[in-house]
This record gives sequence, C-alpha cells and structure tokens, in this order.
Amino acid sequence: MRQFGSAFLALSVVILVAAAPAGAATGGGGPGTTFFSDSTTCSRSGGGQVCTDTNLNVSPNGDGTESACVDIFSYSISSTGRFRFISDENGCALAGTLMVATDLSVTLAATDVGLSTCNRRSCTPSRTVTVSASDSPTSPIATTTTRTTTTVGGCTYRTTTKEQDAEVAGTLTIDGSALDETGFVSVVSQTSTVHCH
Repeated sequence: MRQFGSAFLALSVVILVAAAPAGAATGGGGPGTTFFSDSTTCSRSGGGQVCTDTNLNVSPNGDGTESACVDIFSYSISSTGRFRFISDENGCALAGTLMVATDLSVTLAATDVGLSTCNRRSCTPSRTVTVSASDSPTSPIATTTTRTTTTVGGCTYRTTTKEQDAEVAGTLTIDGSALDETGFVSVVSQTSTVHCH
C-alpha cells in the first residue's frame, strides 16, 4: 500500500507540472498561447493603389515553445477595382520570448524569421527579417472553463481547461519599420489530476 501511494503521488505531480497553466506576466506565453496580428498599408499608384498585407502568427509547438510565422503579401488594385498579385513572402522560426500579462497584453521579443518567395512550382529563400510586436487588449476578456471526467480501469482523470480570449491592437515591427496592427490573443491553460482506487 505504501508503494502504491508513493506512485500515485509522483504521477499526480508529473501531470500537474506538465499541464501547468500558460504563464502570464511571469515568463513565456506557454504551450497554450496563440497570438495573431495583421497590418495592411496602401499607397497611391497611378489611378489605383498598391497594398501590402503583413501578418504575424505565433502558435504553440506543444513543448513549451512557440513558432512565429510571418507572411508579407503585396498586390495592386486598379482604378476599376481589378486585383493584381505582386509578391508573397512567408516563413516560420522558433519565436523569441512571448510575454502575456494578466490583462492579455502581449509582447513578442525580437525574432529572426527566414522568408521565402513561392510560386506554383517551388519556393526560393529571399531574405531574413527581424520581427517583434507589442499589443494591448481592445475588448473585454472572454473566459471559458471546461471540466471533464474520464474513468479508465480503476483510475479517474479530472481535467479543467480554461481559455481566455481578447482582441488586441498595437505595433508590429519588421526590420525597424513599425506598423499599426490589430489581432487577437488566446491563452489556454489546463490542469489534470488522477485518482486510482
């Protein structure tokens, strides 16, 4: 009985540590943080305009790190409304430190991302950009809590999942150029316990 009790305690500790809530202001965003932002800039060209849509997507890798993906899409719109593709560069890299405060303000530390230009046949490396971001919430935080209980054999597993979402706005900086951006952040934390009879 003593050996069984020790094994149960060790298992509970391992599960709780592995499923610790995504950090807020005290460290990285954690395995449950997703951050997306987008910026569109346009300039006049003849009777139409040329636009560039730049977006940043930071998502969890499942091991406590995040990946930062950048996409820079350029196109033109003529005076008659005709759309013409100009270029598209995109790429991903291991993200720098992602900080999420308790109010869901988000800061991404400078991260180098290698971009490639792709067509229908292949992708060609184009350049490496340094990207960072700083955003604050523009909406109330929406919180959803889900609890599940599963029994397998003689063990009962209880899992509590908490998700917090908010719209954000701020600044996306690429190679020193600051862009106004809007987007959202989602932080999912999960805790689990197991009790075996």
